[in-house]
Amino acid sequence: MKKVLTGVVALALFAAGCGGNSGSAEFAQVRAELAQASAELDALKEQVASIAVPVATTQTPTTTNTPSTTTTAVPGTTGTSIAPASSATTVFDERLVLSAVAEFLPDGQVCEEQFLSADSPERGWEGWNSAQWETGIDGFEEFVVQITCDFDSEEYWFSHTLRIQYPLKTGEAAGVINSEVRSAVARGVLDYFIDSRDRFSDLRLTEEEQRSDQTQDRGCGTPGYLAINGVVPYSNDGLHSVYLSFGQNHPCANTTGNPVVTLNFDVFGKPDTSGYDRPRMFFDLYDLFKDGSGWEDKLVEVILRRWAETDNGPYEGLNQKLTDEFVRSLDFTMGPDTLALHAQPYTVWFPGWGGGSSSDHLEIDYEELAEYLHPDGPYRLILNN
Repeated sequence: MKKVLTGVVALALFAAGCGGNSGSAEFAQVRAELAQASAELDALKEQVASIAVPVATTQTPTTTNTPSTTTTAVPGTTGTSIAPASSATTVFDERLVLSAVAEFLPDGQVCEEQFLSADSPERGWEGWNSAQWETGIDGFEEFVVQITCDFDSEEYWFSHTLRIQYPLKTGEAAGVINSEVRSAVARGVLDYFIDSRDRFSDLRLTEEEQRSDQTQDRGCGTPGYLAINGVVPYSNDGLHSVYLSFGQNHPCANTTGNPVVTLNFDVFGKPDTSGYDRPRMFFDLYDLFKDGSGWEDKLVEVILRRWAETDNGPYEGLNQKLTDEFVRSLDFTMGPDTLALHAQPYTVWFPGWGGGSSSDHLEIDYEELAEYLHPDGPYRLILNN
């Protein structure tokens, strides 16, 4: 099988595939290498872009009827891409995500890859619902990448079902934003496979076992799945907000946490001088609010009041969890009229959601936060639009 990943990422993945049954020490090393790999994904993207691959066939859709193209995604090739009509120089190149998937595919296995307009009737999969929260919003997606793959692992008594969908944009800052979306998806793919192998390391095939001999099968028969769904809750000329849900269950597991990733971009934001390793356009929750305004307390007050308005009221221990540090760490997205907070699995519950392995969501009208929102921060792109 051709490998596109290089450097530290390839090293981490190779270690993951060769851990044997020796247990936690090997997987601890894998985790350390994976953490380093995640930190160097930006460098990986440049390496991948420089690798010579067969030239992609490019089609330019009309603005009224954007065609979709289905390909088999062979590792090391880009398949057939579509250049959006609004950007003749843009050719979507999904080698980063496909390479992450390819590291775990059996030799000769292929996945189906599609580039679709957001309103394409081919978007989605029959019998697979979108993850919970985003089904209730009107998305601002332009194009989506859709990857479909079902396979049996060659190295473990696992089977996997992958349903991956994420949005891409054209125009202003498309390169930076699409790059960050792809990186988040690739990290999610790596985490799913590494965590599955870590959790059930005893299901690795021994030297005496052959995957083709079903009489030797020590697996549970329950395939794992990874269902990545991405939407754009809001986008205008200066603001772009992305929500990615990672619905998943490891093979043989009763439950698995379903994390979310949110990415928020101020296209005209000031250069980052804080010393953080992040794109200059990327902003955090605290960037929305006035310094020293007590916005953390305001969000806590809203959360507790929403709970008080339910029949059950706030659950025991919620107050203790809602520290300033926790509130600042909440994932969030921006919509036309509301700020949406997203709690990761096994953290806190918001009214109307189940907590546990699922992520929870709470939408707050901007009007309710007007006293605290900074008029010159990213909120200006909502206020002045």
